[in-house]
Amino acid sequence: MKSIKRNKWIALIIIFVIFITAFRLSWMTFLTTLDYEDNPKVEQGVLDLRGTKFTTAQTLTLNGEWEFYPSTFLPPGQQNDEVDDKNKKFLNVPGNWNDAFPKVHNSSFYFGTYKLRILLDDQSYQVYALRLDYIYNASAVYVNGPLIGQTGKPATNLENHYGNNIPYTVTFKPDHNEIELVIHVSSNAKKGGLLKPLRLGTIEAINLRTSLSIGLQLLLCVVFLLHSVYALIANFIGSRPNKGLLYFSILLLFALLSVLVSDEKLLFKWVSLEYEWSLKIIYFAYIGVSAFIPLVINSLYPLKNKNWIVRGHSYFCILYSFFVLLAEPKYIIMTSKVLLSSALVLSIVVSIATIMLQKTQKNNEELIFLLLGCISVGVNVLWTITAPINLHYPFDLIFAVLAFTAFWFKRYFLITTKAEKLAKKLQLEDKRKDEFLVNTSHELRNPLHGITNIIQTILEDKVTPPSKEHKKRLEILMDVSKRMSVMLNDLLDVSRLKERTLQLNIEKINIHAIIAGVLDMTKLMADGKAIQFHVDVPHSFPAIRADENRLIQILFNLIHNAIKYTDEGTITIRAEMNNGLAYIHIEDTGIGIEENALQKIFLPYEQATENSTRASGGFGLGLSICKLLVELHEGSLTVRSTLGEGSIFTFTLPIIDDIFFEKEINHFAYINDPKELAAATIEQPERVQPAYKKINTSKIKAKILAVDDDPVNLHVLKQILEVEDYEIIAVTNAQLALAKLKEGLYDLVISDVMMPQISGYELTRRIRERFSLSELPVLLLTARVRSEDILTGFQAGANDYVMKPVNASELKVRVRSLTELKLSIEEQLRTEGAWLQSQIQPHFLFNTLNSIAALGMMDIPKMQELLEEFSNYLRLSFDFENTSPFVTLEHELSLVHSYLFIEHARFGERLNVQWDVDTAIPIFLPPLTIQPLVENAVKHGILQRTNGGTITIRIKKQPSYVEISIEDDGIGMSEEKLEQLFATENRSQERIGVGIRNTDRRLKQLYGEGLSIQSKPNHGTIIAFRIPNEKE
Repeated sequence: MKSIKRNKWIALIIIFVIFITAFRLSWMTFLTTLDYEDNPKVEQGVLDLRGTKFTTAQTLTLNGEWEFYPSTFLPPGQQNDEVDDKNKKFLNVPGNWNDAFPKVHNSSFYFGTYKLRILLDDQSYQVYALRLDYIYNASAVYVNGPLIGQTGKPATNLENHYGNNIPYTVTFKPDHNEIELVIHVSSNAKKGGLLKPLRLGTIEAINLRTSLSIGLQLLLCVVFLLHSVYALIANFIGSRPNKGLLYFSILLLFALLSVLVSDEKLLFKWVSLEYEWSLKIIYFAYIGVSAFIPLVINSLYPLKNKNWIVRGHSYFCILYSFFVLLAEPKYIIMTSKVLLSSALVLSIVVSIATIMLQKTQKNNEELIFLLLGCISVGVNVLWTITAPINLHYPFDLIFAVLAFTAFWFKRYFLITTKAEKLAKKLQLEDKRKDEFLVNTSHELRNPLHGITNIIQTILEDKVTPPSKEHKKRLEILMDVSKRMSVMLNDLLDVSRLKERTLQLNIEKINIHAIIAGVLDMTKLMADGKAIQFHVDVPHSFPAIRADENRLIQILFNLIHNAIKYTDEGTITIRAEMNNGLAYIHIEDTGIGIEENALQKIFLPYEQATENSTRASGGFGLGLSICKLLVELHEGSLTVRSTLGEGSIFTFTLPIIDDIFFEKEINHFAYINDPKELAAATIEQPERVQPAYKKINTSKIKAKILAVDDDPVNLHVLKQILEVEDYEIIAVTNAQLALAKLKEGLYDLVISDVMMPQISGYELTRRIRERFSLSELPVLLLTARVRSEDILTGFQAGANDYVMKPVNASELKVRVRSLTELKLSIEEQLRTEGAWLQSQIQPHFLFNTLNSIAALGMMDIPKMQELLEEFSNYLRLSFDFENTSPFVTLEHELSLVHSYLFIEHARFGERLNVQWDVDTAIPIFLPPLTIQPLVENAVKHGILQRTNGGTITIRIKKQPSYVEISIEDDGIGMSEEKLEQLFATENRSQERIGVGIRNTDRRLKQLYGEGLSIQSKPNHGTIIAFRIPNEKE
């Protein structure tokens, strides 16, 4: 098998060598078309061109025997008979002038004159061009006497000599049929003279050949430059630096330099340099090429035991470079054939040897391309040394670059294929890992919940409560259990996101509401830390397109992350708009994140540092889940952070088109059928018969306050609940809801959790400051049903919750349960007040009857009047209207008047009554609110004095309310007794406390404001309250 592959390699090498050789021969054949077929030769210093017709495409070479005058600069235009024939020699051009000079030469400086006579046809006086490719190393051209061009500065001594052997073209127009061409040449080395053919032709023909040569050089330069840049970029964008690519890039740059300093020597035309440095640059370019070819090969396939070969060649190139840098030009030129040729040939040999050794060891298929590239370079070197072409030939080196490029592509595809196989294997293992974690999460949830419930039961055990130390340990264990529950939920979310099974319920979201709600949920986590929260979101910020539940999860995780890594400082939530996107920033002044950790924090199971992992715990899934959820919303999540200063997390979400949603809202407004409306926005259940009977505790229509910042949701709620005979008052924010609660009485509040400025949680807390759980139930609508979210709602004071999207039947059942509970408790409260009034103490009844009997013997008319008032008092005390929500002011004052008349008949001058009541006050107020207060003032204030006192009943109408006050000048009360009045359980004061507490509770429930009591011992008491002018 190995022999077959070896034979295959040999066959490929032979075919490649034949191909590049045939290509070069074809090129050489092509170049012959640019020369005349019968090119005349120069004989004895004369070139006869009579009868030659010049074309615009072909040129003549001035090869042959030229006259040469060593160590002499022949004056231009001098006649032959004036020339010293003793110095005249004939030299073959092109060629070196060494043989023309004595073998023993006292100086390293040489100069001489080349002379040629060209014979033309008569009347052939067109413009000609002469191309001088390589004259070493300073020259000046004279035609029929005048100087027409030069390179460098030829001179007869070294002091005045200036070398610069750049190819150049001169043009001239003869004025007769004979051209005398004189060329002065000088060199500071023995090597010199006309080393390459001179070409004569029309300007068009010379320019064509020159342009072709320059174009081919530039083509090769572009190829080298592009591949060098590609290799350099590939080296830096890779996961780690690749020496092979770096060396390959440098090799191509040296090759590029070698092209620019050869043949047309374009570099020296662009940049003017002294001859010595231009010579050194030429040698440095070729030495660099020679040095880096083996380095490239060895970096790709290092020779473990035979690396000394490559190192030895590198040391040779370094030493040679130092020699070129320090030596004079003449010594560099003298050693060039041996040292430079050896370096180039040795470079190719070492490279090919390295490749073949690697082939025998590793048998890599891509090595063939390196081998072909090295062979192409070697063939180019051999042709250049043995048979140089007068026109630049780039194709061997282009083939070499293509071979090296093919190697890189082949290697890339092999690595890619290997990486794909490995990636598939890793993906399979990753999937197995995820499946294991998900299954483990499911299996751990039940026992974890069991553990949590057991711990909770122990903590709340009243019979055998745990000790303080054990309670502290149990609370720590409870926190660990909750954290583990959150981690298990995160594992499940990651699995669903990866498997693309998570569905979004995209809707119009008010970002103010979401931020307010999430802050209420997360502020508890900041307890014990000096953290301030700031929200910087414009009031006019538009709605966004998102899944409310998942948006809450994103914000919750990001804010929780900020709290976790911020011990003190500020956490700011900002929002801004740009190009149709909402940019939401969560900024903290915490510990920050290291720069090298910024990219990995969004990866699953990754956290910023090991220290932070130990400090915070968790799997490191929160930010990964956030990123996946944001991307699922077609947004992006980024982070900027400075260690020690804090972090800024920014995510984007699309902004809603307001016009579109206005149309949508209008569409809902035209739906009259509540079932149809529920089907549009509320989850519709199957039709089943209810397993309950409607309890009718009161004929009063329940009044519900619905709070939601989305008008569509409010419309849906109204349509569903109005069918159940509820009165629905809808408001769009918490501030309006609190204002409504101050204006009137409601039986239930239904509030969305996520609302701007004041969230549903905060609204519930404020409601509980005024109403108890039984006085005003609160039902929360929430998109999240995780335990921590539900716990936050119940801790705020909610009675129940319903998950969004709302199930219509579930909503009706929960609303009916809460409203009927509220109405039952309200009925009980009113009944309690009526019962208290109806519990007339026996001694009051007996004393009143005794007074009537006594008056019957003394004053019959007064007896009749007292009997009428007593009858009215009894009738009003047992009136069924006392169980109604409201009665007229006249009804209440009638009861008070009868009571005071009876007491005045009993106590005479000890009881004085003053009335200060505005006329025509058409208000309604709760029954039995004034009379119990008047009775309290009489019995426990005035009559406690021996001389009695005065009670003043004052009712005044104000612009927005009616103020009612009962003032007495009795014994008064101390501050301690005032505090006990609403809290005492003493049976001696039970009726007093219950009556006042009952009135106070009912007033607070109805109007948000209870009794105002001012009292000082021995200075009397003032009890006042306010009734709004209009009852809602």
